[in-house]
Amino acid sequence: MKRFKSAAALALLAALAAGCSGGASGGGGLTPTTSTPAAAKSGYHSKDTLGGVGNFALGALAVLLTDAPPNIGGLTPTAINIGIDSVQVNSGGQTVTIASFSTPEVVNILANPGTDPSSIGIGQLVNAPYSHLSFTVDVASSNVVANGQTYPIQFLLGQSTQSSAGAGSTSFSSGNATTITMGVKGGYLINGSPAAAVQADFNAMESLTLNSSGQIVARPTLFAVPQGSAGDAGGTVVNSSGGPVAGATVVALNSSGAVANTTFTDSNGNFTLHTIVAGQYQLVIYNSYTTAVGQTNNASGNDNTSTSFQGPSVTVTAGQTTAIGNIAD
Repeated sequence: MKRFKSAAALALLAALAAGCSGGASGGGGLTPTTSTPAAAKSGYHSKDTLGGVGNFALGALAVLLTDAPPNIGGLTPTAINIGIDSVQVNSGGQTVTIASFSTPEVVNILANPGTDPSSIGIGQLVNAPYSHLSFTVDVASSNVVANGQTYPIQFLLGQSTQSSAGAGSTSFSSGNATTITMGVKGGYLINGSPAAAVQADFNAMESLTLNSSGQIVARPTLFAVPQGSAGDAGGTVVNSSGGPVAGATVVALNSSGAVANTTFTDSNGNFTLHTIVAGQYQLVIYNSYTTAVGQTNNASGNDNTSTSFQGPSVTVTAGQTTAIGNIAD
């Protein structure tokens, strides 16, 4: 779902950076440092990405919002709009706001898939390790456009994950009918030092569904890892005749058995797992899978009638996409 080129420069929009301001809450050593981001760098490509934190040698933080269209209860959206009021990080219980906007910065996360994503340049850095990344979202300006109709998003706050695999257990959300905060906890360290940047993924497949009343509901489900150690893995799920298995859910489990990320196969059976820390993972393939928000996804073209089965073990390398090849269903 994401394509994140670790060697590429971070795309920053100076005009957006000029329109935001940062401020800290609480005492201690966590303070924002104002910097001037470079104007519109090219070559930083992403899919299904919600955020980068750190200087990237440019002295700023940037938020990137883009995604491939998920299936939302049978709808395939043409736009998923998220209205951002502010962005925060947290260290030791202390929160610092590193960007805020006088009016919501509305980003269509389906814009320019596979090319330069929509981006928000933020002229702030943080001088301490942080364990949370969060986004304050304006509900009124957040919506999904599908089949020519605009659907408001109803955010489900504080709801436990309903994922078959436990995806989204490190995500959190809170707020009210007008403003919500969604974020993700993580260990943003590389070799014991704070990561220069964090790559965060808004997993639309896990997060969004269409309820029985025809409303789009969201249980925000994010994944985040140090960008410098992030890698990808991709392959194809096929049946016994070599035909594609579409709509299967692929889950990567780390050495502790926790979900590192999830994705689904397209109409050709292809998938790519993104925003995963370099290391060893066990893949599990689900022919029937319930997402974090409670939507059930069923595969088609599969011979295996099991709800799920164990796939191969894969080694993910930072900055690279590991080729898995075919996985027989």
